[in-house]
Amino acid sequence: MALEGVEGEFTNLLKPGVNQQVIEALEARFKEKPRQEWLDILQEAGVPRGPVGTLEEWFNSETVRANGMRVELEHERLGRVVVPGVPVKLSATPGTVRHLPQPADLADIPAHVRVRGGDGPVLPGGPLAGVRVLDLGAFIAGTYAPTILANWGADVIKVEPLEGDPFRTYGLGFVGYNRGKRSLAIDLKRPEGREVFLDLVRVSDVVLDNFRLGVRERLGIDYAALRAVNPRIISCSVTGYGPSGPLAQDPGFDPLVQARSGLMALQGGDDEPVFYQIPVNDTASAMIAAFGVVAALAAREVTGEGQEVTTCLANQSVLTLSGEVTWYDGRPPNPKGGLDLLGLSALNRYYQCADGWVLIAATQPEHFHGICAGLGHPEWAGGWLAEQALREPVEGRLAERIAGVLAGMPRLEVLDRLLTRGVPAASAVSTEELFEDPWLHASGYFEDFEHPQLGTVRGPRLLGWFPEMPNGYPRRSPLVGEHSVDVLRECGVDEGRIAALLAAGVILQGQG
Repeated sequence: MALEGVEGEFTNLLKPGVNQQVIEALEARFKEKPRQEWLDILQEAGVPRGPVGTLEEWFNSETVRANGMRVELEHERLGRVVVPGVPVKLSATPGTVRHLPQPADLADIPAHVRVRGGDGPVLPGGPLAGVRVLDLGAFIAGTYAPTILANWGADVIKVEPLEGDPFRTYGLGFVGYNRGKRSLAIDLKRPEGREVFLDLVRVSDVVLDNFRLGVRERLGIDYAALRAVNPRIISCSVTGYGPSGPLAQDPGFDPLVQARSGLMALQGGDDEPVFYQIPVNDTASAMIAAFGVVAALAAREVTGEGQEVTTCLANQSVLTLSGEVTWYDGRPPNPKGGLDLLGLSALNRYYQCADGWVLIAATQPEHFHGICAGLGHPEWAGGWLAEQALREPVEGRLAERIAGVLAGMPRLEVLDRLLTRGVPAASAVSTEELFEDPWLHASGYFEDFEHPQLGTVRGPRLLGWFPEMPNGYPRRSPLVGEHSVDVLRECGVDEGRIAALLAAGVILQGQG
Protein backbone atom coordinates (compact mmCIF):
# COMPACT_ATOMS: atom_id res chain seq x y z
CA MET A 1 0.00 0.00 0.00
CA ALA A 2 1.95 3.02 -1.28
CA LEU A 3 0.71 6.60 -1.23
CA GLU A 4 2.07 9.56 -3.12
CA GLY A 5 3.70 12.10 -0.82
CA VAL A 6 4.58 9.63 1.95
CA GLU A 7 7.48 7.90 0.19
CA GLY A 8 8.29 5.71 3.17
CA GLU A 9 9.13 8.63 5.49
CA PHE A 10 7.17 8.99 8.73
CA THR A 11 7.92 12.71 8.95
CA ASN A 12 6.10 13.25 5.64
CA LEU A 13 2.88 12.49 7.52
CA LEU A 14 3.31 15.85 9.23
CA LYS A 15 3.03 17.72 5.93
CA PRO A 16 -0.25 19.57 5.23
CA GLY A 17 -2.69 17.42 3.27
CA VAL A 18 -0.65 14.22 3.42
CA ASN A 19 -1.88 13.16 6.84
CA GLN A 20 -5.57 13.38 5.91
CA GLN A 21 -4.92 11.48 2.67
CA VAL A 22 -3.32 8.64 4.66
CA ILE A 23 -6.16 8.59 7.21
CA GLU A 24 -8.79 8.22 4.47
CA ALA A 25 -6.84 5.42 2.79
CA LEU A 26 -6.36 3.54 6.05
CA GLU A 27 -10.03 3.92 7.03
CA ALA A 28 -11.09 2.30 3.77
CA ARG A 29 -8.52 -0.49 4.13
CA PHE A 30 -9.41 -1.35 7.73
CA LYS A 31 -13.07 -1.80 6.83
CA GLU A 32 -12.12 -4.78 4.69
CA LYS A 33 -11.40 -7.16 7.61
CA PRO A 34 -12.72 -7.88 11.13
CA ARG A 35 -11.00 -6.13 14.04
CA GLN A 36 -9.34 -9.21 15.51
CA GLU A 37 -7.89 -10.18 12.15
CA TRP A 38 -6.31 -6.76 11.81
CA LEU A 39 -4.97 -6.92 15.36
CA ASP A 40 -3.31 -10.25 14.57
CA ILE A 41 -1.84 -8.90 11.33
CA LEU A 42 -0.48 -5.80 13.03
CA GLN A 43 0.97 -7.82 15.92
CA GLU A 44 2.74 -10.13 13.49
CA ALA A 45 4.20 -7.09 11.74
CA GLY A 46 5.39 -5.58 15.04
CA VAL A 47 3.07 -2.58 14.75
CA PRO A 48 1.86 -0.97 18.02
CA ARG A 49 -1.89 -1.56 18.15
CA GLY A 50 -4.79 -1.92 20.55
CA PRO A 51 -8.55 -2.50 20.50
CA VAL A 52 -11.02 0.13 21.64
CA GLY A 53 -12.34 -1.45 24.83
CA THR A 54 -14.65 -0.52 27.67
CA LEU A 55 -13.77 0.81 31.09
CA GLU A 56 -15.26 -2.26 32.76
CA GLU A 57 -13.22 -4.65 30.62
CA TRP A 58 -10.03 -2.74 31.38
CA PHE A 59 -10.54 -2.46 35.14
CA ASN A 60 -11.19 -6.21 35.28
CA SER A 61 -8.22 -7.06 33.02
CA GLU A 62 -5.14 -9.06 33.94
CA THR A 63 -2.98 -6.02 33.11
CA VAL A 64 -4.67 -3.85 35.74
CA ARG A 65 -4.59 -6.66 38.31
CA ALA A 66 -0.93 -7.46 37.62
CA ASN A 67 -0.04 -3.84 38.39
CA GLY A 68 -1.96 -3.81 41.67
CA MET A 69 -4.32 -1.13 40.39
CA ARG A 70 -7.50 -2.88 41.52
CA VAL A 71 -8.04 -2.95 45.29
CA GLU A 72 -11.08 -4.25 47.16
CA LEU A 73 -11.99 -2.80 50.56
CA GLU A 74 -14.94 -3.10 52.90
CA HIS A 75 -17.27 -0.23 53.72
CA GLU A 76 -19.61 -0.52 56.72
CA ARG A 77 -22.60 0.69 54.71
CA LEU A 78 -21.77 0.05 51.05
CA GLY A 79 -20.14 -3.34 51.47
CA ARG A 80 -17.33 -4.28 49.10
CA VAL A 81 -15.89 -1.23 47.32
CA VAL A 82 -13.43 -1.55 44.44
CA VAL A 83 -10.95 1.34 44.11
CA PRO A 84 -7.71 2.11 42.21
CA GLY A 85 -4.42 0.99 43.74
CA VAL A 86 -1.15 2.90 44.22
CA PRO A 87 0.06 4.06 40.76
CA VAL A 88 3.78 4.35 41.54
CA LYS A 89 5.78 1.53 43.12
CA LEU A 90 8.79 2.16 45.39
CA SER A 91 10.84 -1.02 45.90
CA ALA A 92 12.12 -0.22 49.40
CA THR A 93 9.33 1.97 50.82
CA PRO A 94 6.14 0.90 49.01
CA GLY A 95 2.83 2.65 49.50
CA THR A 96 -0.53 0.99 50.10
CA VAL A 97 -4.21 1.88 50.00
CA ARG A 98 -4.80 1.48 53.73
CA HIS A 99 -8.52 2.17 53.98
CA LEU A 100 -11.45 4.06 52.51
CA PRO A 101 -12.14 7.64 53.64
CA GLN A 102 -13.45 7.64 57.18
CA PRO A 103 -14.35 10.19 59.89
CA ALA A 104 -11.47 11.18 62.14
CA ASP A 105 -11.14 13.22 65.30
CA LEU A 106 -8.34 15.75 65.18
CA ALA A 107 -7.18 14.59 68.59
CA ASP A 108 -6.68 11.06 67.25
CA ILE A 109 -4.33 12.16 64.47
CA PRO A 110 -0.70 11.68 65.57
CA ALA A 111 1.62 14.66 65.58
CA HIS A 112 3.76 15.15 62.50
CA VAL A 113 7.34 13.94 62.88
CA ARG A 114 9.96 15.62 60.72
CA VAL A 115 11.90 13.01 58.75
CA ARG A 116 14.85 15.25 57.91
CA GLY A 117 16.58 18.28 59.29
CA GLY A 118 15.62 21.74 58.17
CA ASP A 119 18.56 23.76 59.43
CA GLY A 120 20.80 23.55 56.34
CA PRO A 121 21.34 26.43 53.92
CA VAL A 122 18.66 27.09 51.32
CA LEU A 123 20.20 26.56 47.88
CA PRO A 124 19.07 28.95 45.14
CA GLY A 125 17.10 27.44 42.30
CA GLY A 126 14.35 25.50 44.05
CA PRO A 127 13.72 22.71 46.55
CA LEU A 128 15.64 20.14 44.45
CA ALA A 129 18.74 22.29 43.99
CA GLY A 130 21.81 20.07 44.28
CA VAL A 131 20.04 16.96 42.94
CA ARG A 132 21.48 15.62 39.67
CA VAL A 133 19.18 13.67 37.33
CA LEU A 134 20.26 11.62 34.33
CA ASP A 135 17.35 11.65 31.89
CA LEU A 136 17.29 8.69 29.49
CA GLY A 137 13.68 9.35 28.52
CA ALA A 138 12.27 9.90 25.06
CA PHE A 139 9.00 11.33 23.76
CA ILE A 140 6.75 12.46 26.65
CA ALA A 141 6.10 10.03 29.52
CA GLY A 142 9.75 9.42 30.36
CA THR A 143 11.29 12.77 29.59
CA TYR A 144 8.66 15.18 30.95
CA ALA A 145 9.15 13.88 34.50
CA PRO A 146 12.75 15.18 34.57
CA THR A 147 11.48 18.47 33.14
CA ILE A 148 9.23 18.82 36.18
CA LEU A 149 12.22 18.06 38.42
CA ALA A 150 14.28 20.68 36.55
CA ASN A 151 11.59 23.27 37.21
CA TRP A 152 11.90 22.42 40.91
CA GLY A 153 15.65 22.99 40.88
CA ALA A 154 17.27 19.69 39.86
CA ASP A 155 20.26 19.65 37.49
CA VAL A 156 18.86 17.51 34.66
CA ILE A 157 21.14 16.04 32.00
CA LYS A 158 19.31 14.69 28.97
CA VAL A 159 21.28 11.60 27.95
CA GLU A 160 20.25 10.91 24.36
CA PRO A 161 21.52 8.98 21.33
CA LEU A 162 23.97 10.63 18.95
CA GLU A 163 21.09 11.30 16.54
CA GLY A 164 18.99 12.77 19.36
CA ASP A 165 15.65 11.97 20.95
CA PRO A 166 13.30 10.93 18.07
CA PHE A 167 10.71 13.27 19.59
CA ARG A 168 12.81 16.19 18.30
CA THR A 169 11.01 15.87 14.95
CA TYR A 170 7.91 17.27 16.67
CA GLY A 171 9.44 20.74 17.01
CA LEU A 172 7.67 22.83 19.62
CA GLY A 173 6.35 19.71 21.32
CA PHE A 174 9.91 18.64 22.08
CA VAL A 175 10.86 22.13 23.19
CA GLY A 176 7.96 22.33 25.64
CA TYR A 177 8.52 18.92 27.21
CA ASN A 178 12.32 19.28 27.57
CA ARG A 179 12.93 22.70 29.09
CA GLY A 180 15.51 23.25 31.80
CA LYS A 181 17.94 20.51 30.70
CA ARG A 182 21.41 20.08 29.32
CA SER A 183 22.12 17.50 26.61
CA LEU A 184 24.78 14.76 26.54
CA ALA A 185 24.74 12.85 23.23
CA ILE A 186 26.29 9.42 23.75
CA ASP A 187 26.24 5.91 22.26
CA LEU A 188 25.30 3.67 25.20
CA LYS A 189 25.52 0.55 23.03
CA ARG A 190 29.30 0.84 22.93
CA PRO A 191 31.29 -0.32 25.96
CA GLU A 192 33.06 3.04 26.28
CA GLY A 193 29.70 4.81 26.32
CA ARG A 194 28.27 2.54 29.00
CA GLU A 195 31.43 2.93 31.09
CA VAL A 196 31.36 6.70 31.08
CA PHE A 197 27.61 6.69 31.75
CA LEU A 198 28.19 4.58 34.87
CA ASP A 199 30.82 7.12 35.93
CA LEU A 200 28.10 9.75 35.74
CA VAL A 201 25.81 7.52 37.81
CA ARG A 202 28.46 7.49 40.55
CA VAL A 203 28.05 11.25 41.03
CA SER A 204 24.29 11.51 40.37
CA ASP A 205 21.12 11.06 42.41
CA VAL A 206 18.47 9.89 39.93
CA VAL A 207 18.34 7.98 36.65
CA LEU A 208 15.03 8.09 34.78
CA ASP A 209 14.01 6.20 31.63
CA ASN A 210 11.01 4.95 29.67
CA PHE A 211 12.65 2.02 27.89
CA ARG A 212 10.64 -1.05 26.98
CA LEU A 213 11.15 -4.06 29.22
CA GLY A 214 14.53 -5.68 28.75
CA VAL A 215 16.29 -2.70 27.14
CA ARG A 216 17.96 -1.54 30.37
CA GLU A 217 19.29 -5.06 30.95
CA ARG A 218 20.62 -5.34 27.39
CA LEU A 219 22.42 -2.02 27.78
CA GLY A 220 23.76 -3.06 31.19
CA ILE A 221 22.17 -0.09 32.97
CA ASP A 222 19.33 -1.74 34.89
CA TYR A 223 18.81 -0.89 38.56
CA ALA A 224 21.12 -3.67 39.78
CA ALA A 225 23.95 -2.32 37.61
CA LEU A 226 23.34 1.26 38.76
CA ARG A 227 23.15 0.29 42.42
CA ALA A 228 26.43 -1.61 42.12
CA VAL A 229 28.26 1.65 41.40
CA ASN A 230 26.10 3.95 43.58
CA PRO A 231 23.97 2.45 46.39
CA ARG A 232 22.27 5.85 46.85
CA ILE A 233 21.03 6.04 43.26
CA ILE A 234 17.29 6.23 42.59
CA SER A 235 16.28 4.54 39.35
CA CYS A 236 12.84 5.43 37.96
CA SER A 237 11.40 3.59 34.96
CA VAL A 238 8.17 4.37 33.10
CA THR A 239 6.74 1.64 30.85
CA GLY A 240 3.56 1.17 28.90
CA TYR A 241 1.89 -1.66 30.78
CA GLY A 242 4.10 -2.45 33.78
CA PRO A 243 6.68 -5.18 34.48
CA SER A 244 4.27 -8.15 34.34
CA GLY A 245 0.97 -9.19 32.83
CA PRO A 246 -0.09 -10.12 29.28
CA LEU A 247 0.79 -6.72 27.76
CA ALA A 248 4.09 -6.17 29.57
CA GLN A 249 6.20 -6.63 26.42
CA ASP A 250 3.96 -4.48 24.22
CA PRO A 251 4.98 -0.94 23.26
CA GLY A 252 2.78 1.49 25.15
CA PHE A 253 1.81 4.75 23.50
CA ASP A 254 -0.74 7.16 24.90
CA PRO A 255 -3.40 6.66 22.18
CA LEU A 256 -3.17 2.87 22.58
CA VAL A 257 -3.75 3.13 26.32
CA GLN A 258 -6.60 5.57 25.73
CA ALA A 259 -8.19 2.93 23.49
CA ARG A 260 -7.62 -0.11 25.72
CA SER A 261 -8.61 1.64 28.95
CA GLY A 262 -12.10 2.60 27.81
CA LEU A 263 -11.37 6.34 27.85
CA MET A 264 -12.18 6.74 24.16
CA ALA A 265 -15.35 4.66 24.37
CA LEU A 266 -16.45 6.36 27.59
CA GLN A 267 -16.19 9.80 26.00
CA GLY A 268 -17.76 8.67 22.73
CA GLY A 269 -20.77 7.05 24.40
CA ASP A 270 -23.11 5.59 21.78
CA ASP A 271 -21.16 7.39 19.02
CA GLU A 272 -17.72 6.55 17.67
CA PRO A 273 -14.74 6.64 20.09
CA VAL A 274 -13.22 10.05 20.87
CA PHE A 275 -9.45 10.48 20.58
CA TYR A 276 -7.94 12.92 23.08
CA GLN A 277 -5.31 15.13 21.44
CA ILE A 278 -3.90 15.88 24.89
CA PRO A 279 -1.66 12.92 25.90
CA VAL A 280 -3.53 12.26 29.14
CA ASN A 281 -1.70 9.09 30.18
CA ASP A 282 1.74 10.33 29.10
CA THR A 283 1.59 13.56 31.07
CA ALA A 284 -0.05 11.91 34.08
CA SER A 285 2.67 9.24 34.09
CA ALA A 286 5.36 11.92 33.99
CA MET A 287 3.77 13.70 36.96
CA ILE A 288 3.45 10.48 38.96
CA ALA A 289 7.04 9.52 38.10
CA ALA A 290 8.26 12.91 39.37
CA PHE A 291 6.20 12.39 42.53
CA GLY A 292 7.74 8.95 42.98
CA VAL A 293 11.26 10.30 42.59
CA VAL A 294 10.64 13.01 45.20
CA ALA A 295 9.18 10.39 47.56
CA ALA A 296 12.28 8.21 47.05
CA LEU A 297 14.56 11.19 47.70
CA ALA A 298 12.69 11.84 50.95
CA ALA A 299 13.01 8.17 51.93
CA ARG A 300 16.74 8.31 51.22
CA GLU A 301 17.10 11.03 53.83
CA VAL A 302 15.96 8.45 56.38
CA THR A 303 17.46 5.21 55.05
CA GLY A 304 20.58 6.51 53.34
CA GLU A 305 19.81 4.16 50.45
CA GLY A 306 18.41 4.58 46.97
CA GLN A 307 15.71 2.38 45.46
CA GLU A 308 13.85 1.54 42.28
CA VAL A 309 10.72 3.50 41.32
CA THR A 310 8.37 2.17 38.65
CA THR A 311 5.12 3.26 37.07
CA CYS A 312 3.37 2.84 33.73
CA LEU A 313 0.80 4.43 31.46
CA ALA A 314 -1.69 1.68 32.31
CA ASN A 315 -1.63 2.74 35.97
CA GLN A 316 -2.44 6.32 35.11
CA SER A 317 -5.27 5.23 32.80
CA VAL A 318 -6.91 3.92 35.99
CA LEU A 319 -5.80 6.78 38.23
CA THR A 320 -7.20 9.49 35.94
CA LEU A 321 -10.54 7.66 35.85
CA SER A 322 -10.67 7.08 39.61
CA GLY A 323 -14.19 8.41 39.96
CA GLU A 324 -15.46 6.26 37.09
CA VAL A 325 -13.81 2.96 38.12
CA THR A 326 -14.60 3.13 41.86
CA TRP A 327 -17.49 0.73 42.24
CA TYR A 328 -19.87 -0.95 44.67
CA ASP A 329 -23.17 -2.76 44.29
CA GLY A 330 -25.94 -0.26 43.65
CA ARG A 331 -23.64 2.54 42.49
CA PRO A 332 -25.26 4.81 39.87
CA PRO A 333 -23.87 4.18 36.38
CA ASN A 334 -21.34 6.56 34.86
CA PRO A 335 -22.88 9.27 32.67
CA LYS A 336 -22.70 8.62 28.94
CA GLY A 337 -20.45 10.64 26.71
CA GLY A 338 -21.06 11.63 23.13
CA LEU A 339 -19.20 12.66 20.00
CA ASP A 340 -20.13 16.34 20.30
CA LEU A 341 -21.13 16.36 23.95
CA LEU A 342 -22.09 19.83 25.18
CA GLY A 343 -22.42 18.71 28.79
CA LEU A 344 -24.34 16.55 31.22
CA SER A 345 -27.29 18.81 32.08
CA ALA A 346 -28.79 22.20 31.34
CA LEU A 347 -26.76 23.79 34.15
CA ASN A 348 -23.54 21.89 33.48
CA ARG A 349 -22.69 22.41 29.83
CA TYR A 350 -21.17 24.65 27.17
CA TYR A 351 -23.17 27.51 25.67
CA GLN A 352 -22.37 29.54 22.56
CA CYS A 353 -22.15 33.28 23.02
CA ALA A 354 -21.86 36.08 20.47
CA ASP A 355 -18.06 35.74 20.33
CA GLY A 356 -17.32 32.17 21.45
CA TRP A 357 -18.26 29.63 24.09
CA VAL A 358 -18.62 29.54 27.87
CA LEU A 359 -19.00 26.66 30.28
CA ILE A 360 -21.51 26.84 33.12
CA ALA A 361 -20.84 24.32 35.90
CA ALA A 362 -23.66 24.80 38.39
CA THR A 363 -23.79 22.20 41.16
CA GLN A 364 -25.84 23.82 43.94
CA PRO A 365 -29.47 25.05 44.10
CA GLU A 366 -28.29 28.61 44.76
CA HIS A 367 -26.39 28.53 41.47
CA PHE A 368 -29.68 28.24 39.59
CA HIS A 369 -31.01 31.35 41.32
CA GLY A 370 -27.78 33.15 40.40
CA ILE A 371 -28.26 32.18 36.74
CA CYS A 372 -31.84 33.44 36.75
CA ALA A 373 -30.89 36.77 38.29
CA GLY A 374 -27.66 37.20 36.33
CA LEU A 375 -29.30 36.62 32.96
CA GLY A 376 -32.22 38.89 33.78
CA HIS A 377 -34.90 36.19 33.97
CA PRO A 378 -36.02 35.80 37.59
CA GLU A 379 -39.28 34.26 36.32
CA TRP A 380 -37.38 31.07 35.44
CA ALA A 381 -37.20 30.34 39.16
CA GLY A 382 -40.98 30.06 39.13
CA GLY A 383 -40.91 27.43 36.40
CA TRP A 384 -38.43 25.07 38.03
CA LEU A 385 -37.51 24.22 41.58
CA ALA A 386 -33.78 24.73 42.00
CA GLU A 387 -33.15 21.05 42.73
CA GLN A 388 -35.16 20.12 39.65
CA ALA A 389 -33.26 22.61 37.49
CA LEU A 390 -29.98 20.88 38.32
CA ARG A 391 -31.39 17.70 36.76
CA GLU A 392 -32.82 19.27 33.61
CA PRO A 393 -31.53 17.63 30.38
CA VAL A 394 -28.70 19.08 28.38
CA GLU A 395 -30.99 19.96 25.45
CA GLY A 396 -34.35 20.47 27.20
CA ARG A 397 -36.58 23.51 27.63
CA LEU A 398 -34.40 25.21 30.28
CA ALA A 399 -31.27 24.75 28.19
CA GLU A 400 -33.00 26.30 25.19
CA ARG A 401 -33.92 29.39 27.20
CA ILE A 402 -30.41 29.86 28.54
CA ALA A 403 -28.93 29.30 25.07
CA GLY A 404 -31.25 31.89 23.58
CA VAL A 405 -30.14 34.56 26.04
CA LEU A 406 -26.42 33.81 25.85
CA ALA A 407 -26.33 33.72 22.04
CA GLY A 408 -26.60 37.51 21.93
CA MET A 409 -24.09 38.31 24.68
CA PRO A 410 -20.30 38.55 24.52
CA ARG A 411 -18.43 36.12 26.78
CA LEU A 412 -17.02 38.73 29.14
CA GLU A 413 -20.48 40.10 29.88
CA VAL A 414 -21.81 36.59 30.54
CA LEU A 415 -18.96 35.81 32.91
CA ASP A 416 -19.40 39.12 34.72
CA ARG A 417 -23.13 38.46 35.23
CA LEU A 418 -22.59 34.90 36.47
CA LEU A 419 -19.37 35.08 38.46
CA THR A 420 -20.51 38.11 40.45
CA ARG A 421 -23.44 36.00 41.60
CA GLY A 422 -21.31 33.02 42.57
CA VAL A 423 -22.13 30.83 39.56
CA PRO A 424 -19.15 28.70 38.41
CA ALA A 425 -18.44 29.64 34.79
CA ALA A 426 -15.46 30.03 32.49
CA SER A 427 -14.70 30.99 28.93
CA ALA A 428 -13.64 28.29 26.47
CA VAL A 429 -10.49 29.95 25.13
CA SER A 430 -8.45 29.08 22.05
CA THR A 431 -4.71 28.44 22.23
CA GLU A 432 -4.07 31.90 20.82
CA GLU A 433 -6.30 33.51 23.46
CA LEU A 434 -4.61 31.48 26.20
CA PHE A 435 -1.17 32.85 25.39
CA GLU A 436 -2.50 36.41 25.47
CA ASP A 437 -4.70 36.04 28.55
CA PRO A 438 -4.14 39.13 30.75
CA TRP A 439 -4.79 37.26 34.01
CA LEU A 440 -2.22 34.57 33.21
CA HIS A 441 0.33 37.24 32.35
CA ALA A 442 -0.45 39.28 35.46
CA SER A 443 0.01 36.18 37.61
CA GLY A 444 3.38 35.43 36.03
CA TYR A 445 2.30 32.15 34.48
CA PHE A 446 4.10 32.67 31.17
CA GLU A 447 7.64 33.62 30.27
CA ASP A 448 9.37 34.23 26.95
CA PHE A 449 12.73 32.67 26.13
CA GLU A 450 15.00 32.59 23.12
CA HIS A 451 15.64 29.43 21.13
CA PRO A 452 18.48 29.36 18.56
CA GLN A 453 16.33 27.63 15.93
CA LEU A 454 12.81 28.87 16.70
CA GLY A 455 13.39 32.41 17.94
CA THR A 456 11.23 33.75 20.77
CA VAL A 457 9.13 31.04 22.41
CA ARG A 458 6.46 31.53 25.08
CA GLY A 459 5.78 28.83 27.67
CA PRO A 460 4.80 28.21 31.30
CA ARG A 461 7.20 29.65 33.87
CA LEU A 462 6.47 27.46 36.88
CA LEU A 463 5.22 23.94 37.57
CA GLY A 464 4.54 24.61 41.22
CA TRP A 465 5.78 27.70 43.05
CA PHE A 466 8.10 27.54 46.07
CA PRO A 467 8.40 31.19 47.16
CA GLU A 468 10.90 30.53 49.96
CA MET A 469 13.28 28.77 47.56
CA PRO A 470 12.53 30.39 44.19
CA ASN A 471 12.41 27.93 41.32
CA GLY A 472 11.88 27.90 37.58
CA TYR A 473 13.50 26.72 34.38
CA PRO A 474 17.23 27.50 34.42
CA ARG A 475 17.51 27.26 30.62
CA ARG A 476 15.67 26.45 27.40
CA SER A 477 15.47 22.95 25.93
CA PRO A 478 18.89 21.83 24.62
CA LEU A 479 20.13 21.08 21.13
CA VAL A 480 21.55 17.59 20.54
CA GLY A 481 24.79 17.16 22.49
CA GLU A 482 24.97 20.88 23.22
CA HIS A 483 26.55 20.35 26.65
CA SER A 484 28.32 17.00 26.24
CA VAL A 485 31.85 18.17 27.06
CA ASP A 486 30.78 20.49 29.89
CA VAL A 487 28.73 17.73 31.53
CA LEU A 488 31.58 15.22 31.42
CA ARG A 489 34.02 17.78 32.82
CA GLU A 490 31.69 18.64 35.70
CA CYS A 491 31.30 14.94 36.51
CA GLY A 492 35.05 14.43 36.79
CA VAL A 493 35.95 12.94 33.39
CA ASP A 494 39.46 14.05 32.42
CA GLU A 495 40.24 15.96 29.22
CA GLY A 496 42.19 13.13 27.60
CA ARG A 497 39.33 10.69 27.99
CA ILE A 498 36.81 13.24 26.68
CA ALA A 499 38.98 13.82 23.60
CA ALA A 500 39.21 10.07 23.00
CA LEU A 501 35.43 9.65 23.29
CA LEU A 502 34.88 12.46 20.80
CA ALA A 503 37.44 11.06 18.36
CA ALA A 504 35.91 7.59 18.56
CA GLY A 505 32.40 8.92 17.94
CA VAL A 506 31.13 7.69 21.31
CA ILE A 507 29.93 11.17 22.26
CA LEU A 508 28.91 14.16 20.18
CA GLN A 509 29.53 17.78 21.03
CA GLY A 510 26.75 19.74 19.36
CA GLN A 511 26.38 23.42 18.65
CA GLY A 512 24.99 25.87 21.21
